[in-house]
This record gives sequence, C-alpha cells and structure tokens, in this order.
Amino acid sequence: MSIPVARAPRRWPAFLSVQATPPPDLPTTPGGLLRVVTRMSGPAIGCGVLVTAASYLAQALIPLALGDLLDAGLEAGLTTRLLPGLAALLGLVLLGSLTAGLEDAAGFAAWAGAWKPTMRGPAHRLGLRSRAVTRRIASGDVIATITADSDNIGELMYFGVNVIGALVSVVAVGVLMLRTSVALGLLVLIGLPLVLALVAAFVRPLNRRLSRQREEQGRLSTITTDAVAGLRVLRGIGGEDVYTARYAEASRRVRDAGIRVASTQALLATVKAGAPMVFTAVVVGAGARAALTGAITPGQLITFYGYTAFLVGPLGVMADLIQFSTRAWVGARKVARIEAVEPLTDDAGIVPGTHLDPTGDLTDLTSGVVLPGGRMTALVCADPARAASLAVRLGRADDADGPVALGGTDLRTVPLEEVRRTIVFSGAHAEVFAGTLAEEILGDEIPLSGPRSTADVIRSGALAGAHGDEGPAAGGGAPPLTPAQRERAEHALDVAAAGDALDSLGGLDGQLTEKARNVSGGQRQRLALARAVARRAPVLVLVEPTSALDSHTEDLVARRLREDRRGLTTIVVTASPLLLGRCDEVVLLDVVAAQVREIARGTHHELSALDAYRAVVERGVEAGGRQ
Repeated sequence: MSIPVARAPRRWPAFLSVQATPPPDLPTTPGGLLRVVTRMSGPAIGCGVLVTAASYLAQALIPLALGDLLDAGLEAGLTTRLLPGLAALLGLVLLGSLTAGLEDAAGFAAWAGAWKPTMRGPAHRLGLRSRAVTRRIASGDVIATITADSDNIGELMYFGVNVIGALVSVVAVGVLMLRTSVALGLLVLIGLPLVLALVAAFVRPLNRRLSRQREEQGRLSTITTDAVAGLRVLRGIGGEDVYTARYAEASRRVRDAGIRVASTQALLATVKAGAPMVFTAVVVGAGARAALTGAITPGQLITFYGYTAFLVGPLGVMADLIQFSTRAWVGARKVARIEAVEPLTDDAGIVPGTHLDPTGDLTDLTSGVVLPGGRMTALVCADPARAASLAVRLGRADDADGPVALGGTDLRTVPLEEVRRTIVFSGAHAEVFAGTLAEEILGDEIPLSGPRSTADVIRSGALAGAHGDEGPAAGGGAPPLTPAQRERAEHALDVAAAGDALDSLGGLDGQLTEKARNVSGGQRQRLALARAVARRAPVLVLVEPTSALDSHTEDLVARRLREDRRGLTTIVVTASPLLLGRCDEVVLLDVVAAQVREIARGTHHELSALDAYRAVVERGVEAGGRQ
C-alpha cells in the first residue's frame, strides 16, 4: 500500500521514469562503461540540460533586468516606464522557480538511469558467477562496489546535467557582457578557464588518494563481512581479540587514507570558494572603473556585479563535477572489474549431439582416478583439501581445473545445463538460504513464496530480539505443495535424519531465517544434504556431509543414504569410519609429485590393514571426538 505525501502526475514521461528492464551486460572498461550508461540516461540528460539551461539563464538575466530597471528609474523616475521591466523581472523569477523544480526531477532521472544498471549489472553478474567473482575480488570490495560506486556514477550524471546548463549560462552571460563592454566580457571569458584550470590542478592527487582510500575501505568491508559470517566460530575459538586487533589496524589505515583525502579535498574546497570570490572582485573592480569613466552606466555596473555573483554558482557546479567525476571514474573502474570476470564454466566446447551416460563410470582424467557407476564410493586422503578439490573437479565447477569424463564423455563437450542436471555437488560448508523449508529442499521446482507482510517482518524482528538467532521466524504466503512434492521433501529430510528440523520449524511451510541461523549447525548440514538427496541426480558428489553430526545420527544418515542411493553413483569425501563402512568401495589417495594419485582401493575392512589408511581414519575419529 502506497501512502501519498504530495500530488504527483498520474503518468510520468518515459525518460523521467526508470524502466523495469533485465540487468544489462556492461562494458569491461571504465571509459566504455561510462559511455554506455550515459547513452542509457540520454533522454533524461537531454531534458535535464534544457531545463537546467533555462533555469540558469533565468537567473543570469535577472541582473540584466535589475540594471535596466535602475537606469530607467534614474532617467524617468517612478513612472509607468518601469512596468515592462518589472513584468520581465517577475517573469524571470517565475521561470526560475518552475524550472528549478523540473531540474531536480530530470537530474534525479539521469542519476537513476546510471545508478540502476551499474548496481543491478554487477549484482546480477555476482549471482551468476559468484565463485568466479569472489575468487578474484574480495567480498567486501564487491559489496562496496554495488552499494557505493554505482551511486557515485549516478551522481556524475546528475552533476553532468548541471554543468552543461551552467556552461550554457556562462556563454550567454559572456555574450551579454561583450555586447555591453568588450573589455569586461573578455575578462570573464578568459578568466573563467583560468579559474577552472586552477581547480583542475588538484584533481590528479585527489584521484590517487581517493583510489587508495577506496582500496582500504574495501579491505575493511571484507574483514567486517567475514566476521559477521563467522561470528559464532570466532567466539567458539576465542578469536575475538585477534579479530579486534586486525579490524583496528584496517580501520586505522582507512582513517589515515581518509585524512590524506580530506587535506586535498579541503584545499580544493578552499580554491573552489576563494577563486570565484577573487574573480568577482576583479570583475567588479574593472566594472567600477568603467562606470567612473562613463564607459558604462550605473545600472550596467549593477548588472555586471550580478553577473559575477551569478557566476559563482556555475563555477561551484564545475568544481563539483571535477570532484564527482573523479569518484565516478574510480567507481566505473570497480564496476568494470566485476563485469570483466569470466565464468569458470561455459558451453564453448560443446559437441552437438553429445550426451552423458548417467550410469557410466566417472573418471578424473587429471589423476586417472576411476569411480564406478551405480556404486557408493568414498575418497580418503591424508590431505582432506586435496580430496575435496578432486570432488569439486568431478562436479565441473571450473573448466580450468582439468577434464572429467562420465561414461567416456568429456563433461566440457556437453551443455552445462545437462551436466548440472546429471551431477549434483554438495560442498563441505552447508549453504542454506532464507525462505520456507520446502523451498530449501525442493529449490526451483516450486515457486518462491510471496513477499512477507509488514506485520510478519515486525513479528520476526520481535522474535529475534526475544530469542536471538535460534528463535522461530514469522512467515507467510508459502505456495501450496502437491502431494508428490510434499512426499519427496519429507523423504529427503528422512534420509538426512532431519526430522527434528522439520518439527522445530513447524513443518515444510516453516521459515528459515538468513543463512538458517534459527537452526543448529548440525541441522543446517542435514538440510543441505536433504536438498542434494531430493534432486535424485544420477551422480551425487558429497564433501564431508556428516562432519557436524554425532555418531548416532551419522550412522543413521550413512545407512539411509546408502539405501536411498542404491543403484545410483554416489561419491563421498570423508574419513568417518561410519560412512566408510557403508560404502561399496573406498579409494585411498595420496599426493605424488604435487598431484593426487590413487594408491589403494577396496572396502573399508580391506583397507584397514594398511597403515596409511588407518592413520587417516584414526585421525578423523580423533578430530570428530574433539568437535
């Protein structure tokens, strides 16, 4: 429900509204990006230039009208000869008032026309290529780019509209001055570029210092977001003091960079304020001398004073544009950096007509490890990270990691959509999202629930305040499930032994808060497993799916997972004997010449006779006991 606070047009012109369009693909260079968003804002900029120029011209002509009134009054006194001049003055005031309001509307439209694509474009790119983006750019820097840099680019469009109007008015004032006095007109037209050149001299050092400050702010944002995401872990290991020290150091660097920027900005502000004043004094002094010699009339002297006072505004706008263009250039460089990130996987190498055999063996062509189809196989390695990286490669997360074949077919020769439909990868970190439990388990198979009402949002805030992260979440608008969908979701939760999460949330319509903070860590891990199981993919790759579970629950999950996945290919990276004992086959890996290689294969019972295998499993048991 919208609450009107003022009268507004029923329908805005298209160029004064922000259209609901898909996120654009932006250029990967700052110059190209600024050119594209300028074209996107073109109609609003054009309207803004016309309105702003009219506004400035109205203000510029007011001194001329006042000067003519003064000369007419001195010549004829208070007679009817003053009425035309008074009418002209009143008309200029009304025109200035009207165009000032339209100027704000057009300027805001120009700002929004540049802000929206430079905010949505990187955000959309982040959603599609999150791993590729965060691998190259710190998360805090990405957040700052989307939230702050897009606004700086929008402000450039807003002030660009103003500066073009200001230039038009300056040219008009210069022409009027030349018609009145060539000497004074030339003084303005020559002096103005000199003043602008003086202001521009401070841009380069300001640009360097702003870039440095921007880098430090990005690092500080990264530290902050990492702490928010891992606050419980920090508290659990007693890392608050270490984090506080690192945050204080990063904050100090941001402060120092800000002080260096502030000194340059202060000097720029001084020049920006002082240069017009000095320029005004010079013009008025020259005008006064001309009036004393009779070259101009007293009214024209007042007009020249008004002109010079008026020029303070355009000069200020131009100085602001220099400052905002510096920020916008830094922002455009950051936005273009995100846009330049290429996806880790693509369909460039597909061979038409090629398809995967979902029952075939899964082969890592880099290490030579072959995982038989239709069986549950575990990967064990003394370096768990190496086994996990092999599992990531099996899911084709990054084409540069190395080739993988399923049933003899290279995954890179098949459309990515088919690969994702055939092979499902679930990592060690349980990524669980806000929404209903059904949405979490079934994903895009069901429509997202509608937006929550204001009452639900307030209730959620109240519950969070009363119970903390572990409290329930208020929901609303969950779409109904078909009996088949409900049965499949409940079955997946049963396989993952997540019935307690189902009960604590009040059923499949129960709401999960952001990152599922209203359930425990073990429940989050089981929900992530249930989500993977519900896909019924021919090939399922799991990394440490039970690391946060107690032994009783882990054994229950291992037994149910084996039963549910019977006849399907399941790869598990684990060192848990409870899971290993349920697998059809275990592959023992080791690092040979910086490469992962298979050194033994067999059942858990058979490999237990090997010292190397036993050492890995026993170390895993000890680590699980400490947890």
